[in-house]
Amino acid sequence: MDDTTQRRLYFIQALVLGIPAVAAGGTLAVIAVMVFFSRNNYVSGLQSVTLLAWGLSGIVGLLAWAWLSIVYLRGGRDGLRRTGPLGWIGMAVGSLGALVVVVFVARLVLQGGWAPLGYLAAGPLLLIPSAQLVWLRWARGAEHDAT
Repeated sequence: MDDTTQRRLYFIQALVLGIPAVAAGGTLAVIAVMVFFSRNNYVSGLQSVTLLAWGLSGIVGLLAWAWLSIVYLRGGRDGLRRTGPLGWIGMAVGSLGALVVVVFVARLVLQGGWAPLGYLAAGPLLLIPSAQLVWLRWARGAEHDAT
C-alpha cells in the first residue's frame, strides 16, 4: 500500500476513533484536573492526587497523539521518524492513563454488568491509532527495505 493511501486510511481511523475519545476523554481529564484544583471536598487527598495524575496524563496523551497524527498526515513515515522524543513520551504517558481506564472498566465489568464498557470511549479508543503511529515510526517500511 502506498503512503498516500495509508495516510488517508489513518485519517479516517483517527476521525472515527479520535473524535469520541477526545470529546469524552478530554472532558473527563479536564474535569479531573479541575476537581484537584477546586477547594471543594469531593475527594480525599490521595484520591485527589490520583485524579490529577490521571487527568494530566490524559491531557498530555491527547495533545501528543494529535500532534503526532498531524506530523504523520503531513509528513508521512519520514515525518514521524524525524520527530523528537517529546511527543512519543507524551503519548506513552497518555497510554498509561488509558490503560488505567481499561483496568478500571475490566474490574467493574467483572463485578457485574456491561454498562461500564461505555467508559472505554474515554481515552482507550486512542490506543489503536497510537499503536499504529508507533508501528509506522519504528517498523521498517517497504521504501526503506531496499536501502
